[in-house]
Amino acid sequence: MERDQGRDDVTEVFDEVIRLVIRHLTDHGSLTFTAIMCLGRLYRDGPTRLTVLAAAEGTSQPSTSQLVQRLERQGLVVRVRDPEDGRASLIALSDAGRTLVANRLRDRHDRLAELLATLSPEDDASLRLAMNVTRPIIRRLIETARRSDTQATS
Repeated sequence: MERDQGRDDVTEVFDEVIRLVIRHLTDHGSLTFTAIMCLGRLYRDGPTRLTVLAAAEGTSQPSTSQLVQRLERQGLVVRVRDPEDGRASLIALSDAGRTLVANRLRDRHDRLAELLATLSPEDDASLRLAMNVTRPIIRRLIETARRSDTQATS
């Protein structure tokens, strides 16, 4: 199969952005990357069944169960009754978990704003233009990935 250099360039830039976010903008603190991703998903998507959370995060149900137990002990998540099935429970952020995630997002945005302030006016204008063009495309990619995740868990 012939390689598409343009596509390779795009994937390389995505990798660089991911590296910027993970290594330079995200304060992991005492949490693992998996815990951060789990809390972020609950923040974005709301209360979720353990099985759905495991599938969405690409981890086994036993591993996710252990992670949720640790996060419960830390007071970051709680189990709530599933309104659609009273026999089941959902995993939800506690108030402390929601505050933690909101603070981490704010801190990450603040650190990124500091970095962006170092750009020349020309680079800033170029980046803003590129972001305006790519934002709807990235949102479509996220939606496609979510649909794919949902189909994999169905």
